[in-house]
Amino acid sequence: MLLDPEELNRKHQRWIALVTEMHAEFQFTRNASVAWTNLGKPLSESTVALVCTAGIHLKSQPAYDLLNPHGDWSFREIPGDAPAQAIGVSHSHYDTEAPQRDIDCVFPIRTLRTLVARGVVGAAAKTHYGMMGFVPNGTPIVEETAPEIARRLAADGVDAALLTPG
Repeated sequence: MLLDPEELNRKHQRWIALVTEMHAEFQFTRNASVAWTNLGKPLSESTVALVCTAGIHLKSQPAYDLLNPHGDWSFREIPGDAPAQAIGVSHSHYDTEAPQRDIDCVFPIRTLRTLVARGVVGAAAKTHYGMMGFVPNGTPIVEETAPEIARRLAADGVDAALLTPG
C-alpha cells in the first residue's frame, strides 16, 4: 500500500523532530546539487555494486563504533564473492533483527547474483561497500567517505551503484 505524499511528509517531519530531540548535535546535510548521470550502456552490460548504510560488514571485520555519539563514518569492503552468511550487521539506530536473519533485505547480494545469472545485470562488482548510516554530522561522509568509495568504484570499472539503507 502506497502512502500519499501528505502522509509521507508527516512521517518525515516526525522523523526529523525525533532525530533532533534525541541527538542535539545532529546536522542535516543537504546536497548543493544532485549529480545524476544516465547509465551509458544497457544494464545487461553493466557492472553493478552495492553500497549499503545499514551497518553491514563481514563478520570477520571489526564492527562499527556503536558507542561513538558522533557516529562512525568508516566503511567496510565486502568482496563480491563473499557468502551471504559471512555478512553481519552492527547498527544501533534501527531494528537489525530482519537483516540478521536475511542480509538480502538490506544488502541484496543474493538478488544481485540472481540478476547477473539471468542476464538482467552484466556483472556484480568485485567489491561492494558497507557503512554505518548513523552519522549526526554528515560532513565527513560528504568530504571523505563517499568520495573514497566513489573513487574505488570508478577504479574497479563499476557502471552503477545500488544504494541501500537500513
